[in-house]
Amino acid sequence: MKIKLFILSSLFCCVSSIAVAEDIVITKVTGDLPINPQDTLWQQTPVQTVAMLAQQMTMPTLATASIDKLSVQAMHDSNNIVWRVSWADATADGNVDTARFADAVALEFPLDQAAAPMMGNKGGKVQILYWKGLWQKDIDEGFQDVQNLYPNFWSDLYWFAEGEFPYKIPASFKNPVSHQWFVAKQAGNPMSSFERSQPIEELSAEGWGTLTHQKESVTTGKGVWQNGQWVVTFTRPLKTDDINDHQFNDKGQIAFAVWQGGDKNVGGRKHWANWVTYQLQP
Repeated sequence: MKIKLFILSSLFCCVSSIAVAEDIVITKVTGDLPINPQDTLWQQTPVQTVAMLAQQMTMPTLATASIDKLSVQAMHDSNNIVWRVSWADATADGNVDTARFADAVALEFPLDQAAAPMMGNKGGKVQILYWKGLWQKDIDEGFQDVQNLYPNFWSDLYWFAEGEFPYKIPASFKNPVSHQWFVAKQAGNPMSSFERSQPIEELSAEGWGTLTHQKESVTTGKGVWQNGQWVVTFTRPLKTDDINDHQFNDKGQIAFAVWQGGDKNVGGRKHWANWVTYQLQP
């Protein structure tokens, strides 16, 4: 009992000491929304700085934060909304391997009024929009396969593949029969898709260990790394018919998470920010 009380006390102190950021004002535009992270229109849009903390509430924890802030902007046109987030990162990490991880960023929105900012809680569901550097690299440069990590690798034969070495995915695996050797793909694991049209995944959660992929996704986005900084946009409709989607009203809440792949951030080993209030400009 004493241990439980100590843990709860520590968590309460951690959360209660977080500085509350000012409201994020979502600018109303009359023309096209700037879905490109490098659109010059972003230079005219207010920037809100959100403090980021090392996640130390559940395993695996992040011992030391490598970033302390996230820059946030947003615009809407009465039908759609686009979020732009940026943060300092010395390297663009877009491949995964043993002890090698990709950069990532996520936006979180409450679906229930009582939802906690750390992945929600029982009776407090959240929606998460998750961008990953690996998926962006898949789209920009092509599917990242073994040869992208190990250029000098060799395989004599993939008898279920078509064409010649190095048997690129997906070009050498057009025959559906060959897919039975890709077990995760055959099981329907969305992480194992050969062809990804967007670098963003929609998920929902109701507490730690409940993260669930949403089959239907309306969010699009793009990430660009330049001069030691990631800039990522998330674009989606203000309103949808999906009960697992956050519906944007005049006022709401948003939370954030960032993973620095080069610092071995993965899973719960991440940076996070508490709920921040947003307001749509009329």
